[in-house]
This record gives sequence, C-alpha cells and structure tokens, in this order.
Amino acid sequence: MSSTAFEPLVEFGLLAGATALGLNLLLAALIVALRARLKQRERDQQAFKSIWQPALMGALAGPESYRLPPLRPQDQLAFLKLWNYMHESLRGDATVRLNDIARQLRCGDFARRLLREGSFAERLLAMLTLGHLRDPHAWTALGLVAQATDTVASLNAAKAMIQIDPVLAAHQLLPAVLMRTDWEAPRVARMLGDAREAFASLLVPRIVGLPVAQKLRALELIEALRVPLPRAELALLLEARGEATIIAAALRVTNVPELRPDVLAHLEHPRWRVRMHAVDALARMARPSDVQRLAAMLTDREWWVRYRAAHALVGLAFPGHQDLATLKSLTEDSFGRDVLDHVFAERGLLSPSS
Repeated sequence: MSSTAFEPLVEFGLLAGATALGLNLLLAALIVALRARLKQRERDQQAFKSIWQPALMGALAGPESYRLPPLRPQDQLAFLKLWNYMHESLRGDATVRLNDIARQLRCGDFARRLLREGSFAERLLAMLTLGHLRDPHAWTALGLVAQATDTVASLNAAKAMIQIDPVLAAHQLLPAVLMRTDWEAPRVARMLGDAREAFASLLVPRIVGLPVAQKLRALELIEALRVPLPRAELALLLEARGEATIIAAALRVTNVPELRPDVLAHLEHPRWRVRMHAVDALARMARPSDVQRLAAMLTDREWWVRYRAAHALVGLAFPGHQDLATLKSLTEDSFGRDVLDHVFAERGLLSPSS
C-alpha cells in the first residue's frame, strides 16, 4: 500500500490536534478572564466597603446633617446588601437612622424596581429591604408575591407586609396562613413578630367554626405562638364527639385547671394519640390525687402513652415521688416498670446499681 493512502488520515490527525490545542487555549483564556473578572469584582467590593461602611457608621453616630458620599448606580445593589446586614445587626434608634439614610438615597425606589425586574435573589433582597423600610408603596406588589406558589418568595413577602403594617397584614394574610400547608406553623409564628397579637385576636374567636383542616392548622399556630385559648373555646374543641385530630391538637394547648375533668375523660379515648396528649395535659395541671391516674396509664397498650405517663410521673414535684423505687411501687405492670427505667436512664437519674 502506497504512502499516499495514509495522507488523509495524517491530515485528519493534524487537524484534530490543532483543533484540540485551539480549544485548550480558548478554555485557558476563559479561565484567566474569569479569574481576572472575579478579582476585579472583589477589588470593587472592597473599595465600596472601604467607602460606605465607615460612612454609614459615621452617619449613625454623627449629626442629622452628616454628608454621605454619592451613591453610584452600579453600587446600589452592594449598598442594599450592606444596609440590610447592618439593619439585621442593629436595634432601636440605629435602625430608624438607617431607614432615614435609605430614604435619602431613594433605596425604596430601587428596591421596588428590583422586586419587579430582578433575579430571584435580588427580589428576596428587595423584600427584605422593603420590610425593613416599612415602605407602604410596596404593599400591593408584596401582596401579589405573597400569593405566589413559591414558598420562599411568598413567606418573605408576607414577612415584609407584617413589618410594614402588622394589623392590616393580619387581616390580609390570615386565609393564607390557615390554608397554605407549605407555610410551616413554627416558621409563621417566628415571622409574625409585631403581628402576633393581631393574628391571635382574629384566630381565637373564629377557631371553633373553622373547617376541620383549617381548625387543625389554627391550633398548630396557637401552639407555636404560645397564645392561651379561653376556656369556652377549649371546652368546645375538647368535646368527645369531635374529630380525634382536633381533640389531640386542643389537648396540646390545654392548660386550664377548670377543664381537668375533660382531660381526665380523654385518658380513656380509643385513639392513642388523644390519650397521649391527655397525659401531657394532665401533667401540666396535676394534683397529688392525679398520681394514681397517671400511674394507671403506665399499663396502656400503646408504648408512647406509657412513655409520656412515665415522663409525667418522673417530672412531678410532689413529695415522696422523686425516686425510682417509689414510682415502681405504683404499678405491678412489667411494661410500666420498664418504661420508668427507660425514662430514669434518659434523664441520667438511673445509677448503674439500680
């Protein structure tokens, strides 16, 4: 075979090698360019902070007439990040002064524009800013975001609305709070802040008449907020003919001694979760005469009920019920004695020789 037969293969190999080399050189150039851009961005950020961090600190400590440097359009995003960081770190009059500075620099206008046109991260920053600013001009736009399906965005919008006007936010957001299962009750309770009392004043009178799912949600929120329910509402929620899930949720927030008979009745409920929460509720209002009732629950067929009864008995402060031997004497049931051992060991009260 002549050498000319291999010439196309040689040419293809040379072309492929040249192409690979060109691609490698291009990739290397892109990496160098990206690193240079990153370093430039870091230098820009450092230069911005070197000007604005001391300027903001000076404005907070100085007179009302303190002159701030001009804020360049390209620095507005960086300023909002720094401003929000300082807002989260400071309290009291300092935050009022920060708001005055932001209004002076027209940050509200920029934040509202970001809320409309920014990326997801920029929109979250805008909501944080508008909430701290308590900007009423953003109310409608925030209300639309609060109705969005995205959990993170809607919660941040709701939080901003609560900061702007707690009472109005309570009225507008209550349906979403009761119906949106993606808004976890503990997280909602944390974000309510100044709206806590407003939400409670709306929830408590309505709770008995709510549909089952919303009633359960309301009880979860009541528990997370640590809001006491009046005796009348609790009594209706604890009715024996009610939904077991509602009774169990109501027992979790029951701490009214006058409802002790209702709690005692639910120690015999067919659903073990109701019995378990009845044990917990009884422990919160227990009298010395309730020791035997709690001891009887050590024989319950469900382990969790026995476990909570053991915790309740160990936690009682009545004289003569502090040691394991005394508590074991309350029951002849082997399962009850075992769970008492378990709880004493959990609490570090069980010695190796016991």
